[in-house]
Amino acid sequence: MALVEDNLGQMEKPIRMYGYLVHNEEVIEKLLKKGITVVDSLTGLRKGTLIITAHGISPKTREKLLKRKGLRLMETTCPKVLLVQNLARHLFKEGRQVLIFGEAAHQEVKGIKGAADDRAIVFSSEEEFNKININQEKKYGLVVQTTKNFEEFEKLREKIKERIKDIKVFNTICQATRQRQSEVRKLAKEHDSVLVVGSRLSANTNRLYEISLGINPESRLISNSREIKKNWFRSKKSVGLTAGASTPDWIINQVVQEIKKTGN
Repeated sequence: MALVEDNLGQMEKPIRMYGYLVHNEEVIEKLLKKGITVVDSLTGLRKGTLIITAHGISPKTREKLLKRKGLRLMETTCPKVLLVQNLARHLFKEGRQVLIFGEAAHQEVKGIKGAADDRAIVFSSEEEFNKININQEKKYGLVVQTTKNFEEFEKLREKIKERIKDIKVFNTICQATRQRQSEVRKLAKEHDSVLVVGSRLSANTNRLYEISLGINPESRLISNSREIKKNWFRSKKSVGLTAGASTPDWIINQVVQEIKKTGN
């Protein structure tokens, strides 16, 4: 967000974003008001500036875009996502069949798959993993979408190693994601209700909500303070609050102030 805002004045127009910079509607709305447009296709883009979002793109796609001489790229890919791409590329070059534990339709996963020449196999659950045809004569390598459920992966890791003889496993769930997931488990146990603040488009926000709801049925996912209902807190003594990685401070602060208005 800071990279984009700080460089807006120097960017060649028109300025476009390939998808959402971060998965938060209010952040995107703010950027749209600054004259940036969102595109979901790269066909025909020949001039101006194209912003690559935090979730990254396939290295092959990046190479093609760099060859378009009238087009400038603004790179905002998260370094942790780039690390996963580099690991996937390295595993592929080692001659390993790359596996990705993640959501196939997610932009981040598409980029990681592209780093393995689009030949990686993606699965999002133990059930999907069990359907993969494993050839014990082959070597495998595994990376993980940065926002997957840490505990779910830890349980699955042993089953993967039991089933595949030769596999290199890299737990690439980012540290901030792990910490948030660990904290929301505590919040859900210690408080009468929990609010998770963030976009329903955000994978890591949805993961926090799923974890909290699994522990505390009084968990709710909201995108801003306007969605809060006072009756949620009747007969409640405490509220736990957490937020997705792409939720800006100003939205979190508005939620805090709205909760304080409800009384004790």
